[in-house]
Amino acid sequence: MRNCKRAAVLILALLMLVVTASCGTRTSNTNNGNGNGNSSVSSSPDNDLFADSGKPDEQTLTGRLFRSGDYIFSDNGDGTAYVVSYEGTASEVVFPSEVEGLNVTGIWTYSLYNSQSVRKVTLPASIEKTFYCALSSTSLTQIEVDAENPYLKSVEGVLYSKDGKTLICYPGANCAYKGERKFCLPDSVTSIDAGAFWYDSYLMVIEVGSGNKAFKDIDGILFSKDGKTLIWYPAGKPYTYYEIPESVTGIARYAFVTTENLEQIVIPAGVERIAPNAFLGCKGLKWLTVDENNKHYCSDEQRIIYNKEKTELIAYPVSDSSTTFKFLDSLTKIGNYACFNCRFMYKAPVPAGVTEIGFDAFTHCKWLREVELPAGLKTVGENAFAECPDLRDIQFAGTMAEWESVVKGRNWNSGATPDITVHCSDGDVVVSKS
Repeated sequence: MRNCKRAAVLILALLMLVVTASCGTRTSNTNNGNGNGNSSVSSSPDNDLFADSGKPDEQTLTGRLFRSGDYIFSDNGDGTAYVVSYEGTASEVVFPSEVEGLNVTGIWTYSLYNSQSVRKVTLPASIEKTFYCALSSTSLTQIEVDAENPYLKSVEGVLYSKDGKTLICYPGANCAYKGERKFCLPDSVTSIDAGAFWYDSYLMVIEVGSGNKAFKDIDGILFSKDGKTLIWYPAGKPYTYYEIPESVTGIARYAFVTTENLEQIVIPAGVERIAPNAFLGCKGLKWLTVDENNKHYCSDEQRIIYNKEKTELIAYPVSDSSTTFKFLDSLTKIGNYACFNCRFMYKAPVPAGVTEIGFDAFTHCKWLREVELPAGLKTVGENAFAECPDLRDIQFAGTMAEWESVVKGRNWNSGATPDITVHCSDGDVVVSKS
């Protein structure tokens, strides 16, 4: 069982590399000066709120992985180590500052994934950076930081950069621990790490004071100061319907992440940009409706978002009950994250004109069993069919040689996805899981 858990965290770390593509470049020897390894969202038009790079950054765990006590570490080869995973059962954990003569300087993606018993974490002075969703957990109530840490600090259990300008992590159960369901964003905060609010299913309201120069709230929802960018919709809000304000021109990455109650979102005519992962993990979503006067996006009777030309599938509501998705014949691309975690999708007949399937396009489609791909397909993105446990067969309209010529991204069929038999026009190709 312990080996299975170790494998699970390593697989997840690799899978989340795709998601961290939109978190900016994060190398093991650099630091942004704010004590975190992620890029952040702010009200600046030059940031990567809408990042859509088709090539994830190259940050990966290349060093020796080893266990010490209840932890798995990565030896970075330069005298430092990262915490990759904590797998113990303690409710309060103090991360070590040193292991086997190595200084522990970072905390890797989803370090608490294999231990949901942790309620409180204390970070030592040696920690310089935390990677994407490093401390995301549904059970975590508090993060404390050694007062001597020059990079990070904690205020009321919430993790910030030392200067207080970057919100790094709001613990998933912090508001439940405090007995309230709102969070008051300090005036000092000018940037927010992309994974800061993951798993905060209790939080209903974000309040932003008038003194904050980067953000504001509208009805407890987080926006850029000018109201043009919707940054985060609190996952604990009880409403099933939300109409985005007319002032909004952009919907940021992870804007509706892990929202459980929302069933319908209405997008106004003025929206010009939608981040490819804006609706990631929006578990109850059934309808996505775009104003017919929008010049950049549209929706159809299936409540799905496309670009205006209907050549790219942008977002498919994850709780749509259709088991077979009727793709439009006009499509040439299945966008990044377009069908991520579509819980009822059983069959995906990709039309003949599609040449590109984006990264994470069908990741976590648990029921997906039948996929039909066209002969003209050129690219399958990273993790495109990862974590699809029932997917064992793909019908490919081209030849075996044409299948081999398709450019396939890293880990395109990884995780829980089993070995796949690709049935080509002139024979079968067995593809082992990556």
